[in-house]
Formats: sequence, C-alpha cells, structure tokens
Amino acid sequence: MRKLLGLVLVLALLWAGWWVAGSALVRQAAEAFFAQQRAAGRLAEHEGLSVRGFPNRFDLTVEKLRLADPATGLAWRAPFVQLFAMSWKPWHLIAALPPEQEIDLEGQTVTLNASALRASLIVSPSATLPLDRTASAGQALVLRSSAGWSVRLDEAQLATRRMGEDATRHEIGLDMAGVAPEGAFAAAAERAGLPPRLSQLRMLAEAAFSAPIDRELSASRPQLRSLTLRESRLDWGSLQLTGSGELTFDASGIPEGRIDLALGNWRQAIRAAAELGYLEAESVPAWERGLGIFAARSGGETLQVPLNFSKGWMSLGPLPLGPVPRLGPAG
Repeated sequence: MRKLLGLVLVLALLWAGWWVAGSALVRQAAEAFFAQQRAAGRLAEHEGLSVRGFPNRFDLTVEKLRLADPATGLAWRAPFVQLFAMSWKPWHLIAALPPEQEIDLEGQTVTLNASALRASLIVSPSATLPLDRTASAGQALVLRSSAGWSVRLDEAQLATRRMGEDATRHEIGLDMAGVAPEGAFAAAAERAGLPPRLSQLRMLAEAAFSAPIDRELSASRPQLRSLTLRESRLDWGSLQLTGSGELTFDASGIPEGRIDLALGNWRQAIRAAAELGYLEAESVPAWERGLGIFAARSGGETLQVPLNFSKGWMSLGPLPLGPVPRLGPAG
C-alpha cells in the first residue's frame, strides 16, 4: 500500500511538473507571437496575458487584444480571447470568443455581435505545427458597418481541412442560414419583390496558398494562389444562383479565371440589382437584351453565363463590370 501511495505521489508530481512546464511554453509561445507580429511591422497589442487550468487544461486568456496589418488595412479588436487545450493533447485548441468584436476592412469598421460564437483548431503534432483543420460556428450574428450597412444571420458555419499531406492546400466549407439584410438594402430588396431573408448561402471550395499555414506563417505570410469553387448556392425567394469554376491569383491578389454561373429568374435579379444601386436604372434594358442571348440557349428562364476575370477586369458574359477586387496588398 505504501509503495502504491508513493507511486501515485511521484506520478502526481511528474504531472504537476509537466503542467508547469507546459503552461510556461504556452505563455512563451503567445508572447513570441506578438513579438513576431511587431517585428514584421504589424500592430500587436494586449493588456494582459495569463495561463490557468491546472491540472488538466492550458487555458490562455488574452485581454483587450488589438491586431492590425498596415499593408492590407485589416485590423481586429476584441475585449478578450480565450484558448483552451487539454494538457495531454495541446495541439487541439478550442477558442471562446467575445460577444462583440470589431474588424477594420478597407474604408470601414464592422462590428460583429453574436449570442454564441465558438471555434476550434487542430494542428499536426510536428515541428512546424501545420494546420490540419478548423471549425467555427455562430448563432444570432449581427454585423454593422460604419459604411452604413448591416445584416443579421440566424446561424453560420465555416470549416476547413488540409487536403492530404500538402499543408498549402485546404478545403473550405461555408454555410449560412437566415441571412437578413437591414436598412436601405432591405427596403430596396423589398421594392424588387424579394423576401427579407436569404434562406440559404453555401459554398464548398479548395484553396491553394503560396506557403504552408503553420507556425512560420508570420514570416512566410501565405497568400492565396488559386481557388477552385466546387459548389456554391444562394437561395433568395424566387432567385437561385449557383456557381463553379477556378481562379488563380498573382502576387498582388488579382484573380484570373472564370466562374460559371446559373441564375434562375434572372430578370428579377436585374431589377433587384438596379434597386440595390448596383446598376443604373437606364441600363436595365441593355442588360436584359445582352443577357437574354445567353438565357435563350437554356430555355429562357435560367441564365447560364460566365463571370470572367482577366487582366484586372471582370465581365459578366459580354457585359463589363469594372476592375476586379484585390485580395492582397497594393503593389
């Protein structure tokens, strides 16, 4: 009995030692992350960092987090972020996110509110800790922009997983339900005869990056190099939009390629685009004539047309849309 108690005590001391050493490594890794971001010319600040959870978890809490990248204009602010990992499998992280966050995009700040927002991340237990898969989900989300728009979502799910052993290629799945735009956008949609909510928005894609997504990403800065859209679908009242295709991206984030779209009830979609301000009202007849040629090939009710990206410009079939959006920093 005495030997058994002695063995239990030794094991307990070893486990406690492992937790103390592991918690120190977790803290060092977190501080190193902020230092790496600052060394790369990015803003990375917090007002408190602690590790708790003895004896079975590593619970990292970061208070008043601020991250920003001047090169892209992206920034994220949150009152706190918590990362949890079981001490026997620290490569599986679970994140607790606050009910309100702020995200700076180019020219606007978006405030995200959610009643339930959770995420998890799993890396491979190897030297560079390459990303294996992620999952995030939220309910009762509200996004409000300083640019004047807002939207509500009943629920949203985003998941990724590494494709095979290639740490530069990942599959991405997005699923949203009950998407409800608000304000002027909602009023314009109502004038176009659309319901207040999109019933479904789904996407399944494969993305290839310029470098692995792993512990070295602060230095390697992986950039999107190609995106294969295997499946996408939007249902909004009588409008149904599906798409598939492939895009490649240069070092500036400018896409080249083609997405094949199929749009049901396409005439209403043109009227809706005009009501929403994406088309001039006087251009609607020209759009109907131009796209009617493509629609006639498939019976007239469903429009099948390519969305082309070429030399910095995009077009819908024969109709020019303007310059393409840029995913990377300018230059």
